[in-house]
Amino acid sequence: MDRVRTAARRYADVLPRGVPVWGYLVGAVVAVGWVRVASTTWVFLGAAACILAIACMGLTILVGWGGEVSLAQASLVGTSTYITGYALRHDGLHWAFLPAAALGAVTVIALSALISLPTARLSGMYVMVLTLGLQVTLERTLFTNARFAGGVESVYTGRPRLFGLGLDSDRAYYFLPFLVLVGVIIGLRLFRHSRHGRALMMVGRDRRAAAAMGISPLRYKLLAFMIAGVLAGLAGALTTPLYRSPPTSLAFISVQSLFYLAVPVTAGFGSLLGVVVVAFVFTMTPHALESAVRISPLLLGGAGLMLGTYVGPGGFGGVLLDRVRAGREAVLLAADRPDHRPAANVDLDVRDPLSSTVGAGGQRP
Repeated sequence: MDRVRTAARRYADVLPRGVPVWGYLVGAVVAVGWVRVASTTWVFLGAAACILAIACMGLTILVGWGGEVSLAQASLVGTSTYITGYALRHDGLHWAFLPAAALGAVTVIALSALISLPTARLSGMYVMVLTLGLQVTLERTLFTNARFAGGVESVYTGRPRLFGLGLDSDRAYYFLPFLVLVGVIIGLRLFRHSRHGRALMMVGRDRRAAAAMGISPLRYKLLAFMIAGVLAGLAGALTTPLYRSPPTSLAFISVQSLFYLAVPVTAGFGSLLGVVVVAFVFTMTPHALESAVRISPLLLGGAGLMLGTYVGPGGFGGVLLDRVRAGREAVLLAADRPDHRPAANVDLDVRDPLSSTVGAGGQRP
């Protein structure tokens, strides 16, 4: 019984504090119900936003928690997209969706593990250059191969059937990346509260201090790159049926890697839900404003990258949470006083006093 209670408390701590039960129910109803009334274009963009959020959460782990910067996430997503598509197509391996997706994901995980090995000796700028080199290499090899990328020929990839359910329509297919996104968020929050998650964040803040505590920096750097690779592989495997035919390689070039990085930088490395919100904003805003002004998603990404860097590792999500916590603390302080007036010389800034020691992830161990 004690073990059950301990496990229940652990999993309860994973949920954001202060959110009532009805808040989760309303969120679930909105996330599922809006596709019933929205046009197919918006539903398609919603699925694309879910996939973008999955890929960008990999950068949240790698950059925010692990303390490394990758400029190759777009190429990893593209690699998984093209390999999964080749494995699915009739002119390719003609596999079922799940084995094809596994092939694409495993390839990306292997590349991520390979690129992580030099981080035992290198860090910072050198890792950025190394990942950029991987990005360019994949652009000039795999992405120019007509067998995988399609070339000038029109090749078609059908949408899968899973557990007897057809996902051919946009509305039906939306639920696949949505459910994968929900699973990724739950899994990452559980990982964040595990000893391995805390160890990874310790390595991201100070690898020497982590090594002195018996934590292997190489092992956890490798883990961060592999988690990012798993999420990039998932995103690529889900992208293949979404577009039905291989997307142009321009969707996975170097500038797209900066766009992927802009999402967690804008949202803040401490908020997974913030990454989802920013991914939806970056995906849907250009279409919403198309009749009035044409805005490229890359423009939004560039602005978000600059502003998010200026705000700090907490991003705009961290700023918003600070405001909410400060307002809540002010209300509590006022309620504790008999005359309901704030005491003199009371500092209402309730930001975590340990925030000065927080690393790039904006999290405490």
